[in-house]
Amino acid sequence: GKLTFASTWSTFLSSLTPAELADPRFAINGPNPQQYMSDSDRQLYFSDHVIELQNAEDEKRRRIRDARRRAEKAQRDAFRERLVELAKGGLITPETRWRGIEERVSGDKSFEQVQAQGREVAREMFEDFVYDWKEEYRRDKITLVRVWEMSKKKQEFVFDDKSSAEDFSKVLLESSAGSPDLYGEIRRMSNLAKKNPLSSIQLFFNELRANHSSPTSKNKKNGHNNDGKKKHGSENNDSSEDEGEIIEDGEVDVGEKEKEAA
Repeated sequence: GKLTFASTWSTFLSSLTPAELADPRFAINGPNPQQYMSDSDRQLYFSDHVIELQNAEDEKRRRIRDARRRAEKAQRDAFRERLVELAKGGLITPETRWRGIEERVSGDKSFEQVQAQGREVAREMFEDFVYDWKEEYRRDKITLVRVWEMSKKKQEFVFDDKSSAEDFSKVLLESSAGSPDLYGEIRRMSNLAKKNPLSSIQLFFNELRANHSSPTSKNKKNGHNNDGKKKHGSENNDSSEDEGEIIEDGEVDVGEKEKEAA
């Protein structure tokens, strides 16, 4: 006969052969009734055994399910590490959209593995990654702007090719030293750089450097309008450009002409 965790008493009986039904260990009739179980006792023992089989099957399924979950988690972790690598390389920012990076990651093994877990798994992981990163920076930026404004009153930080986020972080730490709360926040952001692809300090530094090196910023610094023309009075030489002006041959000096008329 066949007995599994899904067997019922009736299906079990129907699976027994005549020889198995005649087995003394199973028979309910015989010359000595005391040696045989009643039908109700047999069904009770049967139910207890099926319960044991069901428990064993549940444990087996649980182990398989846990193993699958661990494997899928490892695959998702690998894909997230790939996103971190791309973020470190500047290919992903908090403003990046999935369509802007999908083609680049679609050939990665980690992408194929999470894609096998579900068609939208990779995209959802990317969007969660960018959203969490963006929200963290949005919160941190409030403190960063405050400390940055404080630092500008004490010293000037030069944004050029030689400046680094590490130098910038030191300036912020020095400027916030007088406030334990602000100092603690800046220190926390610095330490988070070990876990995140880019710390909020690095993002803020990149943002300020980009603004500082933009054409608009340079024009304003050099006294030019947005169209590249120099503003009147932006330099001392502008106000005196008529002084000492050379009169070319054939040109008439308006001042001399007026004297002659007088």
